[in-house]
Amino acid sequence: MQRHLLTLVSTTSGWLLHEGGHERFRFARHDEALEAAGIMASTLHAHHGIPTAVILEVPGSDPVMVLSCG
Repeated sequence: MQRHLLTLVSTTSGWLLHEGGHERFRFARHDEALEAAGIMASTLHAHHGIPTAVILEVPGSDPVMVLSCG
């Protein structure tokens, strides 16, 4: 099964959480964005068996996987 990706993207006004190429949520703080993405990833894996990863994207840097469930 292919891994489902949740992507946190840094912006000038905070962080965007994208799922499947669609913006889902906006956060003012990085820790809030990371916590929400982690909850989503662990829930998708625990309740639906979907392998999920959280990717962090910051302009000028390569994307980094910060969390993997399953």
